[in-house]
Amino acid sequence: MYKIPCGQVRRTSRQAFCAAQQETYDDLNETAALKAMLPWLPAHIEETRREMGDDFWPYGFQRNRDTLATFLRYSYEQGLSKQLLEPERLFAPETLESFRV
Repeated sequence: MYKIPCGQVRRTSRQAFCAAQQETYDDLNETAALKAMLPWLPAHIEETRREMGDDFWPYGFQRNRDTLATFLRYSYEQGLSKQLLEPERLFAPETLESFRV
């Protein structure tokens, strides 16, 4: 049986996810034939980019840490969780490592 090193799986998976994300962004930019049945899709995309930047579905823990912290704070304040958690506690430590592909 061929075993794929864990690091290779992470790199390959990330490459696939990033390629799919880029393809989705490209599809949203295509205005000749809209990919969704939303007549005002281009206007919504422009507004989203103005408010959130070009990469409005960011990947990676650090780029999403503030959003996760806000979610966890709301969860705690609304009584949905018994303690206020830090975002790092949601993930196994090895998944928080960043690397360049």
